[in-house]
Amino acid sequence: MLFLGVLLGSVIAPSRAGADDGKSVAPVEQPDLGKQASAPISNILQIRIQDSYVPESTGVDGQGNVLTMALTMPLPAYRLLPFPQLSLLTMPTAITSPGGSTGFGDLRFLDIAVLEAVHGVLWGVGPIFVFPTASQPQTGQGKWQLGPAGAVAFTPERWLIGLIAQNPISFAGDRERKETNALFLQPFISYQLGLGWFVRSQPQMVFNWRSGKQVLPLDLGLGRVFKVGRQHVSCFIEPFWNTSGDGPTPAYGFTFGVSFLYPDFWPVSRTGIEP
Repeated sequence: MLFLGVLLGSVIAPSRAGADDGKSVAPVEQPDLGKQASAPISNILQIRIQDSYVPESTGVDGQGNVLTMALTMPLPAYRLLPFPQLSLLTMPTAITSPGGSTGFGDLRFLDIAVLEAVHGVLWGVGPIFVFPTASQPQTGQGKWQLGPAGAVAFTPERWLIGLIAQNPISFAGDRERKETNALFLQPFISYQLGLGWFVRSQPQMVFNWRSGKQVLPLDLGLGRVFKVGRQHVSCFIEPFWNTSGDGPTPAYGFTFGVSFLYPDFWPVSRTGIEP
């Protein structure tokens, strides 16, 4: 509800907001910043808070909710590697399963070394790590996981089109828990409408190589990038539906998100990656 309030507040805020007084909300007419706000891995530093509410699931009774915090961190070339890097650290801070238990989830870290970033096209490869930090058996997999990952993105005019693929594989952990090997595909697309508004879609598909089950959601969201004082902020709301019948999985739900954007944390010339 807080995310909805911020998003709706940006709608009714006057387009001619006053100077930076710490109270006014002004639209940001920067398509490139809007693209970065919608990108799963970003060329700018972002602190993201996201909540996914699931009223109904397939194969299990009850409601569910996942609250996550994430940090996108671009690293300039030669900071760690001779390539610029785009990293994403995801921390599920509160997962409520349909059974009613609530706990921390598994920590995930994705790092992509950008091998090419010219003419509006970006692609790279890297590793995905999953750490068994869940506090409840129902909120994590109980396995240390490592696997390959890759990303590609295309940015023609107002569009952002791309795909992230990750395949973490378990190699250690609780022996009583099942081994894991699954492909996570996240196609993403967004279009900048102007005045900071954008539409987006980022379904997170899962193909479990061991069980043969899959998750194939569809989603479509609306968001806006604006300023509160000097701070760039992005908010969105995105309903989703699961088209596969494999359970237990969410049948449908709603994702709300807010991001704090820091486009000047590192100059573009140092990262070597154009927005």
